[in-house]
This record gives sequence, structure tokens and C-alpha cells, in this order.
Amino acid sequence: MKTLAVILLGLVATLILNGPIQSYADPQLDSLLRIAIQARENLKMNISKINNVPDEITHLFKQGSDETDALTNAINKNDFASARQHFLSAMNFFKATNDKINSLGSIQANIQKTQDVSNLQGEITRMRNQAQMLQTIAITNHANFDFTQFDQLIQKAKQDLDSGNISKVPKSIDAANQILVDAHQYLTELAKQKSSDRAKDFTEKQIQRLDKIGDTNTPNQTTQSPKISSTAKTNSNFTSPENPKDIATKMKKLVSEGKVNEALKIIKSIKEHPK
Repeated sequence: MKTLAVILLGLVATLILNGPIQSYADPQLDSLLRIAIQARENLKMNISKINNVPDEITHLFKQGSDETDALTNAINKNDFASARQHFLSAMNFFKATNDKINSLGSIQANIQKTQDVSNLQGEITRMRNQAQMLQTIAITNHANFDFTQFDQLIQKAKQDLDSGNISKVPKSIDAANQILVDAHQYLTELAKQKSSDRAKDFTEKQIQRLDKIGDTNTPNQTTQSPKISSTAKTNSNFTSPENPKDIATKMKKLVSEGKVNEALKIIKSIKEHPK
């Protein structure tokens, strides 16, 4: 159950970074920093409980911590692009650290080994907090995920714990944890879909803009049309500079084929070479 906490931070980050393509103001950068710092502190606490920490875990955690410091510097400079990159790098290192920690021993083995009421109560509390976080994300994104069974399992675990049936608690906790994992996976897929939809919507708007520019261009104005960079030409099979109307037609074809990323490369090239 502890392992899901860092993954949840990554999900929140995904939803934050999947907003409109234009940069947000400082509050978003501050949110990224808070997430990275929280992940670092949670992992630091977990590592402190391990005897003879492997060098690999120490190294991965240090890399994530260094990226978090770099994130802070980028935010101080109002450099959104660098901040975003440092944030993603930090989360990747923290997730890798978390995975290595998990490999040292399964959650089930820890529960069976301890059989400690205090620890089990802590697990239930942590899972409730994680469920609340997931529920908030689901509500915010209008996602239809039912947490009723999770609530029932947690309630049963608490009742068994209170009545002294400690041996029954791990089974309920494992089943409830699986629901959290399923919820996380569902919301992750939703976030990916939203990101794809936003990219497609942005591309279609740029196509409309290029169509309008092409409609207003006269034949002798064609030489002033946006040029495509060599990289974009290579990736999208362009062989010569084209006018906006032709570019829009090529981009429509790419979108219809599901190659939105290729269309975005063309948009980027146009912005880099507006003349």
C-alpha cells in the first residue's frame, strides 16, 4: 500500500501537465515542486527504515533529489520548459527508487510477518488517504469509477482488526489495494486519452488557421508562406517548401492516419521558421 503513494504523485503530475499546450503561470510550477518534494520526503522516510540500503537505491534517490533541486532553480528563473523536464526526470528517478524498494520485500510478506495491530491500522489509514486522493481526481475529471467495494473491504478489515481477527485483515487489505491499483490504471488511461484529445484538438485548430491563411494568399504571395524545416520534411515526407493550404492538406492526412505527433512536428517547424 505504501508503494502506491509515489505512483499517485505521478498520476497527479500527468493530469497537471496534460493541460492546454500554452504555459501556465507560476501556481502550476509551484504545484510541480510540491509534488516532487513530497515524493522525495516519502522515499527518504522509507529508505531510512531499511537496513543496509543497496547502493543502487541510494544512487537513484540522489539523482531524483538532484533533479528536484534543478526544478527549484528552473522555477526561480520562470523557465517552464526546463522545470517541466526536471520534474519528469525527478519523478522517473523516484519511481525507479520506489520500485527497487518494493523489490526488497512484498507488502503481503510484511503484513504477515508483523501481524501488528498498529501497523495494520497505519496501512488502513494510508489506503483511505490514497482512495480519497483517487476519488478527488475521478470527480474532478468526471470519471466513473465505483469505490463502493473498496469502502466495504476497508470497513471489514477495520472490524476484523477491532475484534482481534488479525489473520483475516491482510486478505481484505490486499483486495482493497487491488481496487486502488485498478482505479489508478483507469485514471491513467483517462489522462492519456485526454492528452491525446487535446493534442488532436490543437492540431485541428492550427489546420483551420493554415486553411484561412491559404485562402487569403494570392499566387504571388506564395513565397511568403511558412517553410518546413528539414527535420519536419524528413519525418513527414515533405520534399519542398509549401504554401499554407498545401501544408494544411498534408496535416489533415496525418491526423486522419492517427499521426498527430507528426502533424505537431510540422506546427513546431512553422513556428520556428515563420518566414
